[in-house]
Amino acid sequence: MGIIKHLTPGEKLFDDPEKYDGAFSFRRVILLLVGWMLLWTVWQSLCIGNVAIDVAENISWGQNFDWGYDKNPYFGAWLSYGVFRLFHGSLGEYVFYFMSQFSAMLGLFAVYLLAGDIFKSRFAAFLVVPLALLIPYFSHSSCEFNDDVLSISLYGLTGLFFYRSVRNQSTGEWLAAGFCAGLALMTKYLAGALLLPLGLLLVFTPEGRASWKKPGVYLGFALFCLVILPNMIWLFNHDFIALKYAIARADLQKMPSFGTHILNFLNAWMQYLVLLVLPSAALFLLPRGKDPGFSKFDRLFVFFVALAPIILSSLFALLTGGKVLRSWLTPDFVYSPLLLILWYRPVSELRPLKCFAALMIAVTVLSLAGTVYEYLCRRPYEGNSCNHQVYPGRKLAAVLTKAWRDQFGVSCSYVIGKRKDSCYMCYYSPDHPSAFFDHDLKLSPWINPEALRRKGAVIIWRGGKKPDYLERYPDAMRLAPIRLERQVPAWIRPFVPAPREVIFHAAFVPPSSRTVR
Repeated sequence: MGIIKHLTPGEKLFDDPEKYDGAFSFRRVILLLVGWMLLWTVWQSLCIGNVAIDVAENISWGQNFDWGYDKNPYFGAWLSYGVFRLFHGSLGEYVFYFMSQFSAMLGLFAVYLLAGDIFKSRFAAFLVVPLALLIPYFSHSSCEFNDDVLSISLYGLTGLFFYRSVRNQSTGEWLAAGFCAGLALMTKYLAGALLLPLGLLLVFTPEGRASWKKPGVYLGFALFCLVILPNMIWLFNHDFIALKYAIARADLQKMPSFGTHILNFLNAWMQYLVLLVLPSAALFLLPRGKDPGFSKFDRLFVFFVALAPIILSSLFALLTGGKVLRSWLTPDFVYSPLLLILWYRPVSELRPLKCFAALMIAVTVLSLAGTVYEYLCRRPYEGNSCNHQVYPGRKLAAVLTKAWRDQFGVSCSYVIGKRKDSCYMCYYSPDHPSAFFDHDLKLSPWINPEALRRKGAVIIWRGGKKPDYLERYPDAMRLAPIRLERQVPAWIRPFVPAPREVIFHAAFVPPSSRTVR
C-alpha cells in the first residue's frame, strides 16, 4: 500500500474541500513533525543542563546486559545504552533530548497514517498532528527519553500495523504488529492495557475473527512471544521483582479505604481528561460536519485504542484502591486525537483554521516560555529537594573520578548509593562504574561482591545520616563534604545568580578492601 494511497479524493468521507488539499499534504505533515521535533530538541538543550534520571538509570541498567531489571523490562535500557555508546562522546545528553522528541513524533506519524486509513481525508489525518501537539506529552513534558516517552512510538506503530493487518491480512504487517507489540510490552508492562483490547477485537468482531483463517496472525503472535519470552523467564527467576515495584508505586502494600478506591478512580480520569481540554477547545473552533458513516469495526478500533487503556487503568484504581500515576498515562494520549476527530467530525474552512492556527501558536509560545521559567528560573533556586534536571551530576562525577584516580591510580569500577546518586555517577564519570543500588543485590544482581572488594568502590550519600552499609567497610576513606551548585546550562551561568548548593558525602572503599558482616 502506498503511503498516501488511502487519501485519494474519491474516497473522502469528510466534507474536505479540494482547494485546501495542498495545505494538508503529506509533505506538510512531515515538515510540521520535523520542525516541531527540532524546535523542542534545541529548546530543551538550551534550557536543561542535565540528563534526565530515567535516562541515566537506563544507562546503568543497559551496561549490565540482562533480560529484565528491577523496575522495567529490557528494551528501554538496551536502546538507551546503545544510543549512549554510539553518541555519548560527541553529543552527550543532547542526543537524548532528540530521541525523546523523535519517539513522540514517530508515534504521532504512525497515528497520522492510521487516521488516513480510517477517515479517508487529508484534512482529518493532518489535524491529528496539531491536536496532539496541544497535549504536553508531545512538547515540554517529553523532555526525557524514558520508557513512557518511548512507549508513545511503540503504541502508535502497534496500532497502525494491527489495523492494517486486520484490513489487508498481510503477513509482513502481522509480523510488524507482533514485533512492535512485543517491544511495547518489553518497554513497560502497562502496554498490556493496549494489547488486551486489540486481542478482544480479534475475537469479538467479524473482521478480527476472519484473521484466524490466515497464517499472518499466528506468525505475528509467535514473534510477539519470542520477543517477550526471555523476560518472562527472567521475571519468574527473579521473584517478579519488577511487578512488585509497580505494586509499591501504586501504593498497594496497605489496605486502602473505600474512599481511597473512589478517589483514585476519579483521579485517574481527571489526570486524563484535563489534558484533553485544550485540544477539545481547539477543535470547537472548527465547524462540525455530518456523520460520514464509519464502519462498526473502525469505530470500535478507535474506541478501544483511545479509551480502553484509561478505562482499564481507572478500573484498576477502583478495584484495588491503587494509584494511577500521571506518567503511566503518557502513551495513552497518542490516540486521543483520533477519538476527538471521530466524535466531532471537523470540517476545513479558512477562517476557523486561522483561529485554530493562532491558538496553536499562542500555546506553543507559552509552552516555550514556561520551559524557560521552569528550568532556568525556578528549579535552580527554589525548593529544598534537588530535582534531577538541575542535579549537579556532571560536576560530582568529575570531582569523584579525579579524586579516585589521584588516590589509587586506577579507574573506578563500582559506585554504591541511592538510585539518583549512583546513576549519575555511572552516566557522567568517564569510568562509567557499575551501580550497586542501596547495596542491595536484588536491585543490582550483576554485582559480584568479591570483584567489588577487589576493585574498590565509591560510596555516595546526601544528608547527615550516613548509610548503614558503610559500617561493613571499616577501611573506607571518608572524603570532606562536597558542595556543588545545582546544574544550569553552561551558556547561561555567567548571566544568572548562583544556584542553590547541594551537599554530598562520599567515601572510597579501597581496592582489595575487606568487609565485615
